[in-house]
Amino acid sequence: MTQHLLPAVRIVEVGPRDGLQNIRELVPTQIKLELIRRLQETGLSTIELTSVVSPRAIPQLKDCRDVLRDVNVQRALQNPQLRMPVLIPNEKGLKIAIEHGVREIAVFVSATEGFSKANINCTVQEGIERAKRAISLASASGGPTGESKIAVRGYVSCIFADPFDGPTPHSAVLHCVQQLLEAGCYEISLGDTLGVGSPCNVRDLLTYLKSHGIPLSQLAGHFHDTYGQAVANVWEAYTCGLAVFDSSVAGLGGCPFAPGAKGNVATEDLIYMFDNAGVSTGVNLARLTDVGGWISRQLSRSSASRAGTALAIKNSVKAGAVSGKSELSSKTLHWTLDSESDGLLLHRSGVNLKITLNRPKNGNALTAAMLSGLTNAVMDANKDPKISRIIITAKGKFFCTGMDLSKDSTPVARGSSASDAQYARLTGLFEAIDTSPKVTIAAINGPAFGGGVGLAFTCDIRIATDSTAMTLSEVKLGLCPATISKYVIREYGLSFARETILTARSVKASELKRRGIISDVVDGQIQLDTRLDALLGQLKIASPNASRMSKELVRLAWKNSGDEIQSDGIKQLFDEMMRPDADGAFGLREFGMKRRVDWDAYTLQEGKAKL
Repeated sequence: MTQHLLPAVRIVEVGPRDGLQNIRELVPTQIKLELIRRLQETGLSTIELTSVVSPRAIPQLKDCRDVLRDVNVQRALQNPQLRMPVLIPNEKGLKIAIEHGVREIAVFVSATEGFSKANINCTVQEGIERAKRAISLASASGGPTGESKIAVRGYVSCIFADPFDGPTPHSAVLHCVQQLLEAGCYEISLGDTLGVGSPCNVRDLLTYLKSHGIPLSQLAGHFHDTYGQAVANVWEAYTCGLAVFDSSVAGLGGCPFAPGAKGNVATEDLIYMFDNAGVSTGVNLARLTDVGGWISRQLSRSSASRAGTALAIKNSVKAGAVSGKSELSSKTLHWTLDSESDGLLLHRSGVNLKITLNRPKNGNALTAAMLSGLTNAVMDANKDPKISRIIITAKGKFFCTGMDLSKDSTPVARGSSASDAQYARLTGLFEAIDTSPKVTIAAINGPAFGGGVGLAFTCDIRIATDSTAMTLSEVKLGLCPATISKYVIREYGLSFARETILTARSVKASELKRRGIISDVVDGQIQLDTRLDALLGQLKIASPNASRMSKELVRLAWKNSGDEIQSDGIKQLFDEMMRPDADGAFGLREFGMKRRVDWDAYTLQEGKAKL
């Protein structure tokens, strides 16, 4: 086949349907509607809305009628510039689609017997006949005002392999494509459902189909990225002559019969590729990147789009530079894994130690092992002259849900010995962080409860994502926030602490920022990582010894305000900073020579680090 480098391609966004349907946790209807709205604003002209299926078959799409009757969706369905297909499995689904003014439907068949029986509980030919009946009824039905028939798009799945039957013969794909085109489908989307194909497979299949009379202008590519070949497969199909490609924002999706599947090819990756090749898509990549980041945060998962992730980080750095933040904030730090233990990851980057809670499936609840590991990591860092800062963060949706209260782990109601041991573990951890001579930072990636709130508020500085909320939930369980109370009350203030402890209400990050309790709130995990790196870059201007002394001044003011202990402590710190061998001597000398000190580099120099 010769190359057909077409000037434009059409992207079919399948995120709201194919991207969401295999997610176990139910996505609120309003999130789905907002996703559709945001996708429209990117310039995408074809968006697959939903599927009219049985709630038992696909619980995620049981709200299909609610999606279709939404006023904004109804407006989009009437827009002749937009294509808003709805997947339907049978005549019943078609009837519901017609009732809601749908102008385009999609039908699907499998090219293989095993997948057809597993997915739609029928043979391949039975699936084709079922699709034909729906196509016939759609062709006989007028549009919403009776002026035209409903357009029908076809899907053929498992074009390269079946999880039950193995490799798919080209003839099996040809049979399905021919049958659907003859029945009246205007276009057939070829689906590499398992994501096992590579460019040579794509070229071989398209060559075969073309040689048997199938017009490439009536074919589309639908590639999954299980083996990382999806973008390459799209490009190969494009050079063969295809001009329509299905994709999903943030790479959402996947096949339940394909272990390790990474979902649909990401729309951002396709737009990036075609933009760089000078091929028109009509899609605004910057806006699409924002949508990918937004839906990933709503679903508490990382975007699978490589281009989207890279562009989001790049744009965050640019935004920081425009807002006048330190030039040091534009540098992305390289973190090296130092050690991994039960529920904890320790990373190093220069003078920075990052401790990551790593039990995302359990809400990062603190087990006894984690409490001990955290305490030891902090205490070791406190004694290490080559560490200036300690960061505490977490993986997953939650920052920390507090003590592990699972049936086999909770120390509650286990007797005095268990109670005393837990008290010692908790107070030991919080004291180690609170009295640390290092600058401590909580990079809060999501909601925190109970002891997780205490973990955040023992730290000196707190930055958080917009999904963060703090909940002192102990009273709901018949408990009280005993070991964390002095830290929470110190940071919240008496009145606010009393109200939040007694009501156990969730306090959003935005409210905490307004009250000055959190220093910054950012939009999701990617920006949290970027903001953390920027903050660490800004802190290079601070001497670690000066930071330690400044922390002690704050502690004296909190614990001993106005008394003799505070006065004596201030005098001791004054004398210390004035010594000829103190950091101040070096800092003032550099200042006099109009040189800016990089205290991180100074600390890492042999013989220069001090405590």
